[in-house]
Amino acid sequence: MDQGKPTKKTDKRGRVGEREILEGDIVVTAVAERYAIGQMTADGDTQESLGSQPKLGEALERACALAAAKHRVFLFPSPDTRVYVRFVCPKVAT
Repeated sequence: MDQGKPTKKTDKRGRVGEREILEGDIVVTAVAERYAIGQMTADGDTQESLGSQPKLGEALERACALAAAKHRVFLFPSPDTRVYVRFVCPKVAT
């Protein structure tokens, strides 16, 4: 999954949200004019970069596909914010 990209250090201390982000959870962060997608690593302080999307809807759709039923998706509206929001992925009828 790392595709040769280094992991990104994130500061989770002091972040406010409904529950702690756990290993494997997917995080979507607004960065510049794109939405970065990352997966929380085992140390709980870094994310493995999984790419980015130009539109929020596309980023959340990709994040939900990556999270599947095992993990949760969180949205950081800005890298400067201390608040995150859990995004509940829609269930897809099969």
